[in-house]
Amino acid sequence: MITEIRDQSAEGAGLRREDFAIVLDNVKKNFDVKGRKAPVRALRGVYASIERGTMIAIKGDSGSGKTTLLQMMGALDTPTSGSVIVNGEDLSELPEESLTRYRAKTVGFVFQSFNLIPNLSALENVELAMEALNVPKSERRVRAGELLRAVGMEDRMDHKPSKLSGGEQQRVAIARALANDPSIILADEPTGNLDTKTGKAIIELLRQLRKERGKTVLIVTHSNRAAKACDKMITIKDGVLASEQTRTMIDHDRGLKSTMREVFEVSGKVISKLFDADYTDFETIANANENDLVRVLGDKGLARKIMARARTAQDEIDAEDDSDEDDEDKEEGSCPEEEGGSYPEE
Repeated sequence: MITEIRDQSAEGAGLRREDFAIVLDNVKKNFDVKGRKAPVRALRGVYASIERGTMIAIKGDSGSGKTTLLQMMGALDTPTSGSVIVNGEDLSELPEESLTRYRAKTVGFVFQSFNLIPNLSALENVELAMEALNVPKSERRVRAGELLRAVGMEDRMDHKPSKLSGGEQQRVAIARALANDPSIILADEPTGNLDTKTGKAIIELLRQLRKERGKTVLIVTHSNRAAKACDKMITIKDGVLASEQTRTMIDHDRGLKSTMREVFEVSGKVISKLFDADYTDFETIANANENDLVRVLGDKGLARKIMARARTAQDEIDAEDDSDEDDEDKEEGSCPEEEGGSYPEE
């Protein structure tokens, strides 16, 4: 959950900073641009607190400040003013040695372009992330292998990036991000260079990390589908948080149950059985194992009917999402580039 803070500090809003994974307290960032008298105000005063173990999507137009915000949280850049507090510690008060350890241990980075070392194998790329913390070589090799198996790359460990598909490279990048067991994963457009099917698998992998390992995951994305897979979606506009919306597809509210009853033409008792077994959205039901669903419902014919209707409903949702993304791409493509813009792209 994200709680926007309107006071001057987390304490001013009745919150304890140490209770949250990340607290942003009036974070501002200016960039000086050659040829311009006034600096570019990338972030204009962001207040937010992010609970541990949540998966958050950050959306916004190009130049809105979303990537700059991610860089502040990852200590890849420093605010012009304001504070970024992670696990109760103000990053601006840490010496460079502690910041280096913070980047290596507390946060794991996943980039759109993967950023793998081309002459190293998948296993060696993951191992390399542990060298900064002086992890013994034998331990590095064992842990790297475990992580690659966890992301489904057990048969590709010895392959170099050029021999891997885009989706496989991103899986290696996620394993590398987990190398030092960080509590926070920061992903900048992790599906941007992937096809729809592969991107969907990567987002699901990040969801598993949040659910099974308790990671706090923040994703900068343009994808509506990726955003809807998160617990929350926030929109950043002109350097400030413009809105917050619930986008989780695992929604137990009365409205969703009513919709499912209508689509499946079943009783509330059947819907309750589905929800009790964690079949709480159309996508999960559509991709379910038929035998598992039969065991939940006790009726093979009913299970098949529900799965078929769930697939139809999910296809309609996906088509609508794809249409929205096409419209967004057209709008972004029609915007002229800002003159003199040499500051970091969002």
